[in-house]
Amino acid sequence: MPERPRIGVTVSPRKGEGYYVPYLRAIEAAGAEAIELPPGTPSLPDLEGLLLPGGWDVDPALYGEVADERVGPIDRPLDDTEVRLVREAQAAEVPVLGICRGQQVINVALGGSLVQHLDNHDVRDHGRSHLAHRVEVDPSSELGQAAGGREIRVNSFHHQAVSRLAPGLRQTAQGEDGTVEGVESEDGLIVAVQCHPEELTADLPWARSLFERFVGRARARARGGTSGRSAGGGRARGGETQRLPG
Repeated sequence: MPERPRIGVTVSPRKGEGYYVPYLRAIEAAGAEAIELPPGTPSLPDLEGLLLPGGWDVDPALYGEVADERVGPIDRPLDDTEVRLVREAQAAEVPVLGICRGQQVINVALGGSLVQHLDNHDVRDHGRSHLAHRVEVDPSSELGQAAGGREIRVNSFHHQAVSRLAPGLRQTAQGEDGTVEGVESEDGLIVAVQCHPEELTADLPWARSLFERFVGRARARARGGTSGRSAGGGRARGGETQRLPG
């Protein structure tokens, strides 16, 4: 069993490496090794977990809709890669954590749809740690267990959100205006939030706990000896560069 479970983190060169630093640091601080998975990764490597970070909008064609004029930049190779990896992770019972866009990708990958534009939800001008609003949390959910209660305050950098919830997912958190702020799968292996906890780990215990619980699920999978998937591609953070065949 690895002391530090390996967590795949999907990344796009178009966003630049600096964008992903907070996610990679949060994973490593929680006791795991982060493995970068770029667009075109053909299949899920032999990993103990998968993290889908924030980023650009998801192509509405993936959920059968025409793009609204307010849809922003799209990275279709990343969309296709993440959708494929989410489905493979679900089939292999690999723990998944989705953040903002990551929650949206998970919902689309499993058969749901998105609200293509929301006003007044992107308040990043106030700073990435600014707590924009309250969120009501299901205390029985993974997010609720991390929060230790029924309510948290969150940051907010998005203009899209879950619309039709995918089969097999349940809503675990709701914003003051009804926005879906958290989802998870029925078995608890897929957990996602609309906010950005990677920006809050230094200040808020629930944000740290969310990553620690995710790494704990990945470590438990390693202990169980569940077989991994075929190699895809990736680069290890904080250690020797890994070039998995692709």
